Amino acid sequence: MQTDILQFYKDKSVFVTGGTGFLGKVIIEKLLRSTDVRRVYLLVRPKKNDTVEGRFQAWKDEPVFKILLKAKPEALKLVTPISGDCSEPGLGLSDGDRMMVTADVQVIIHSAASIRFVEPLHRALNINTRATRLLIQLAKEMKGLKAFVHISTAFSNCPSQHIEERFYPEHLSCPTAKVLEFNETLSPDLMDKMAPALMGKFPNTYTYTKALAEQVIQMEGQDLPICVFRPAISNFGKFNEPMSGWIDNLHAIS
Repeated sequence: MQTDILQFYKDKSVFVTGGTGFLGKVIIEKLLRSTDVRRVYLLVRPKKNDTVEGRFQAWKDEPVFKILLKAKPEALKLVTPISGDCSEPGLGLSDGDRMMVTADVQVIIHSAASIRFVEPLHRALNINTRATRLLIQLAKEMKGLKAFVHISTAFSNCPSQHIEERFYPEHLSCPTAKVLEFNETLSPDLMDKMAPALMGKFPNTYTYTKALAEQVIQMEGQDLPICVFRPAISNFGKFNEPMSGWIDNLHAIS
């Protein structure tokens, strides 16, 4: 049965950040198994001892894709890895890859984030906040953009006990634009020392920088077809899809 969601994704190209992480794998598996997407562009960060190609080959062998490949043996051929890094200026994209993505992509799913609660502030800002701004800038270059999905967290506005479907700029002691300006001009050490004063009632750099990212969406993504998705804790064995009990990390037992 062709639902509105299936019709929407038919023949679309999707750009996914964070696709090598737990939630990102589930998203891509679901897209490939349940929709007729034309292409999935997967942002992959090169590591010191591993290339993008090597990481992509290992990614394709993940157990999460087992059921998908039984039904659609050629499904992973629809995935194109792109070298990049959400912690880097310009997302670490080459000029050629940026041109390819902006010309071909209709949907962005921004899943990449540092979920370490003790991440130094300067690094958490680069990954969780600045990267969101950079994705918005990339999205504005896409003439065919139909949707931008920003994956936040249910705890991004945790100073409040009850969260509604709205933005909460009142939780921030300093506007996001100013915090990012500080991060560009001050030393990493000084930024990290300023963390307690900037964070206020936020318990850690993760929730704080995700709240800042939501303000980036509010202030800079107003002219885009954009939404914010706030999932709760997701690092548990899956109930049903893609397979019962699947998990790829130890977070759930920590």
